[in-house]
Amino acid sequence: MRKCFVIGSMVAALGALVTSASADNRISVSKKGSLLIYSKVEIKWTLEEEPGEDPEWEISQDTFLDLSNDYPQDVNVQFYFVNGDPPLDEVCEPVCEFIYGDLCHSFPECIAERAHPGWNWVDCEIPLTANQPTYFSAFTGFPAGCQPFTELDPGDPPGRPNPDDPRGLTRVLRGFVIAFAVKNDVNNGQNVQIRWNHLKGDAILVDYIRATAAEYNTYNAAVVEVPGGPGNGDFVGTAGVINLDGMEYDIAFERLVFDFYASSPRGAFFDTDITLHPVSADLRQETEGPPKTKAVFAIWNEDEVRFSGTEKCIECWDQTLASNYPAPNHFTIDVLGTVKGKARVEGIASNIAACPLAERHALLGLQIKQAAFGTPFGLGFTCSALTMVGQGERAATILYDIIPGSDEAQGLAAAGLGGAGMKGRAGR
Repeated sequence: MRKCFVIGSMVAALGALVTSASADNRISVSKKGSLLIYSKVEIKWTLEEEPGEDPEWEISQDTFLDLSNDYPQDVNVQFYFVNGDPPLDEVCEPVCEFIYGDLCHSFPECIAERAHPGWNWVDCEIPLTANQPTYFSAFTGFPAGCQPFTELDPGDPPGRPNPDDPRGLTRVLRGFVIAFAVKNDVNNGQNVQIRWNHLKGDAILVDYIRATAAEYNTYNAAVVEVPGGPGNGDFVGTAGVINLDGMEYDIAFERLVFDFYASSPRGAFFDTDITLHPVSADLRQETEGPPKTKAVFAIWNEDEVRFSGTEKCIECWDQTLASNYPAPNHFTIDVLGTVKGKARVEGIASNIAACPLAERHALLGLQIKQAAFGTPFGLGFTCSALTMVGQGERAATILYDIIPGSDEAQGLAAAGLGGAGMKGRAGR
């Protein structure tokens, strides 16, 4: 009996060690979560000119966001759409008006480009029934019924000039989306985060001009299973404060790892669209501003030669082609020296002139590998989207405003009136 007890204890202890080692309370793209992050949403417009008609901006790219509730009960999901680009002032051009012969009087007239809001956000709440999948277009908000992403920068012409198009023939609106399960309660608020580890999501970027599409999975954070912790549908932590720390929600990464084909203008053209953004976000009305960090890259080529010095200041969100990274740019084949490369990136604190007041932040990232090549029928183009792999652990926090419940309902609840029926109506 004693031998059995000793052996049994050893097996139990070994099982505990295996369980502890195999449990990965980190953000994932392969497991369901209570919080989802869509790292890239992008809408594009292209200038279309028809003979005898005024040029018009036509939608040429949209992003479709997919969401599924993999549980046989209803749930509400809170969405935040975030404009990733910074604010822009209106651009004025001097207009010359001839008076008194050859004398020219110049005065500024703001006709070149309208002002644009930036780093702003809008939110909506989507109810999901039991086991319901849904989707919506970022351009229209339908069919799920959210407001369109274009609410972030309404105006004519749509979007802002596309920084990747020097010809000025395309415009763009882009950023990211944070979504998480919520519940309404008369005492805690109408949009308080809950444990609901049954959500999955993905996004599809559809390019109507090139007839291509790129799909990626969301980063998902589950509420961590802890003894005595919240059960399914229960409130998590402090209302309005989402801690991705491995104790409340899954923890974020210390750094990201991805491989790439070196940017090359010769033969088959390769490039990589790199999107990076801090996990932390302040989505309150009285916000302290977007998080800022300096993304520092360590890059290796196929000969195991390591390169350093490539870096970029990331404030709120950044999308840049690898070929357009600042010097020293080790993503290009002329510098890297081989076709294939690997990169590690992390967000560090900095106070250099190019990135003042930057802080250390966990990052999330998406890469879209692009290839253009000649075919017997003309120029071919293909692309694929991949969320970056994480390494290590670093905590992050998402802050948002709670919508207070009704004063009358709170009074009834405090008096012991209304009960479950009142909470049920508030929850719907």
